[in-house]
Amino acid sequence: MECSRVKKCEVADCAYNASEICHAIAVTIGDSSNPKCDTYCLSAVQGGDIECMANVGACKVAACKFNMSLECQADEICVGYKENEPDCLTFQLS
Repeated sequence: MECSRVKKCEVADCAYNASEICHAIAVTIGDSSNPKCDTYCLSAVQGGDIECMANVGACKVAACKFNMSLECQADEICVGYKENEPDCLTFQLS
């Protein structure tokens, strides 16, 4: 099983974001019902590895059609603001 890529992140104020690319090694998405980006971090310090493009480490939203055993099966995801929260914009109910 390969990890899904974070293709684009529109959450410019996240410490891991540089030029709409997430530089965390991996992100965690959601809780039991909300596809928010749990890795989001508001900080003056730049986080992550600038040479790295993030993968989805885990997805806790079992109701997403791309979720299998709490792992994302989408080829890639996009993260952005939805209702003032950094969310996985690729999320779709199964």
